[in-house]
Amino acid sequence: MKDFENIFNLYIEAGAPVLQVVTYEWERLYGFSIKLSKKLNISVYVWSSSLKLKKWNFSTNSFTEDSDLSDPLDILGWFYNLEEQSILILEDFHPYIKETNSEVIRWIREIAKPKSNNRSKTLIIQTPFLINVREFDKEIPILEIPLPGEKQLLTIFDRVTKDIDEKTINDNEKRDIIQATLGMSVMEAELCFKKIIAEKKRLTKTEISLIITEKEQIIKKGGVLEYFHPTGNFNEVGGMELLKDWLSKRGRAFSTDAKDFGLTAPKGVLLLGVPGCGKSLLAKTISNEWNLPLIKFDLGKVFAGIVGESESNMRKALQLAETISPSIMWIDEIEKGLSGTASSGETDGGTTSRVFGNLLSWMQDKKEPVFIIATANNIENLPPELLRKGRFDEIFFVDLPSSEERKDIFKIHINKRKRKPKDFDLNILAQKTVGFSGAEIEEAINEGMYIAYNNGDDLKTEDIVEAVEKTYPLSKTMKTTIDSLRKWATVRARMSSKNRPEELPDEQNDVPKLKREERENPFIC
Repeated sequence: MKDFENIFNLYIEAGAPVLQVVTYEWERLYGFSIKLSKKLNISVYVWSSSLKLKKWNFSTNSFTEDSDLSDPLDILGWFYNLEEQSILILEDFHPYIKETNSEVIRWIREIAKPKSNNRSKTLIIQTPFLINVREFDKEIPILEIPLPGEKQLLTIFDRVTKDIDEKTINDNEKRDIIQATLGMSVMEAELCFKKIIAEKKRLTKTEISLIITEKEQIIKKGGVLEYFHPTGNFNEVGGMELLKDWLSKRGRAFSTDAKDFGLTAPKGVLLLGVPGCGKSLLAKTISNEWNLPLIKFDLGKVFAGIVGESESNMRKALQLAETISPSIMWIDEIEKGLSGTASSGETDGGTTSRVFGNLLSWMQDKKEPVFIIATANNIENLPPELLRKGRFDEIFFVDLPSSEERKDIFKIHINKRKRKPKDFDLNILAQKTVGFSGAEIEEAINEGMYIAYNNGDDLKTEDIVEAVEKTYPLSKTMKTTIDSLRKWATVRARMSSKNRPEELPDEQNDVPKLKREERENPFIC
């Protein structure tokens, strides 16, 4: 936050004629401007299409009406001719700076010209999201106010709770509340606190769950990120011992002790492998194991129809992940979100390539501890730049489960259905499910439950075997693909499991296939 204020002040003190400031939080922009104007002894004006021109009065600490100028061209002309050293904030000015509005653009460019006299005045164009106007590219710097940090949120907390007679809350509890609020804007946090106080007549650690629920809705409104509540643990994921061990060691690296020891926070991991083998399930459990917030990043929703909005969506998503750090960002089936990067120049004016480039740069250079866990089924669609060292700490290959791992998976799902694994013949079940993924095993148990229920009996080994024999696993039609994928992973990735799965039976040529299944090696780069 201090970085933004320093840069903002430097631009104005250096005499920048025009700035574009991207923020929804007009109140904070006012605060930065008024604080600096007091230091420099200059005036601050604010104009909006609804309330017209107002001037800050330092004696009353409020804005007072200064003029009834309502037309954007009139206010720009007024400021151009103003002799007074000042700052003028144009609130929500984005509807007037469309490329079709040439007169407004021309006036702003006139104001942006370097002045030969010593008049120091700055026009601030405030927009809620980034507006890319090609005429401004070389003349107008763009600044973006980041989401508030702990210090700013603590100020809001103290202001909102000053009249509450709450003596039980200590500094540690207050810090936990502020940590839960990270990722909200100042206005969102203040409204959230007031809403809880109105309902509960208090604001303590007990209400953190309400803050998380409120934040979940705010994040979801953005359309790109989704907040996940921590669920499950590594014991609920069958197999993948080597991967789970690797993750367990990295989970401790976010502590203060680890930082003092000299460890750097891990960057992330890419999980490649056969569909249905537990990659997404494992991603969901890491949050609970590490006790860190988990946000799911939907790359497909980044792309929007308005020019420049896709890049803005990406920046806001990455900014939010950093604001609530240490955190975990989960990108499921990343290859789907990045499809089309190669042809981006011909199909979308290069938008996909630019957004992908922003993501890669952030993954390489991010300073905040945000751990990325990305999953992918189709290696062929992954850009080569994503696979090189530096983007992720490691690339793991998640194969079909081995015989012992299938027994573990059966145990986990049988336990979930409140049955005892010792009542089932796990050896028979493992033998019958060679080439089955974890998802296919789960579905076989579900089908076995239906069979047992309709037979009027409890679930038995025979019911699951019957369901297994009716299941046609993906591996039977994808043997060539899976064999090629295993060969690729032997050299290019680490194995997630110490057990090597059995060789798959030969592909059955008489089974009808979709065109996609007939491709020789759809997983290989």
